[in-house]
Amino acid sequence: MAIVDISVVPIGTKNTSLHDYVKKSIAQIKRSGLKYHVSPMGTSIEGELSDIFELILQIHKAQVRMGAKRLLTTVKIDDRRDKKQTMEDKIKAVT
Repeated sequence: MAIVDISVVPIGTKNTSLHDYVKKSIAQIKRSGLKYHVSPMGTSIEGELSDIFELILQIHKAQVRMGAKRLLTTVKIDDRRDKKQTMEDKIKAVT
C-alpha cells in the first residue's frame, strides 16, 4: 500500500480562483473509495499505487474538460514495502 500526496494546479483558467477545480477533484477522489486527507496545499491518498495513478489520470482529464489549458502536478509517493503504514500511523509517529 502506498501513501501519495498530490497537488494539481490548472493553468490557463479564466480567473485566479481554483476552488471549482479542487472541488471536482475531491469529488472524484471520494467516488474512488480510496482513503484520503485534504490539506491546504494538496491531498494525501492511501491505497494501491496503480489505483492512485489511475485516479490522478482521471483528475487530469476532468480538469482539462473544465477548461484548463495546462496542468502543473506535483506527486510525492511513499511506497513502503517492509510494513503496512497508514496516514494516521505516520502522523502518530511524529506527534
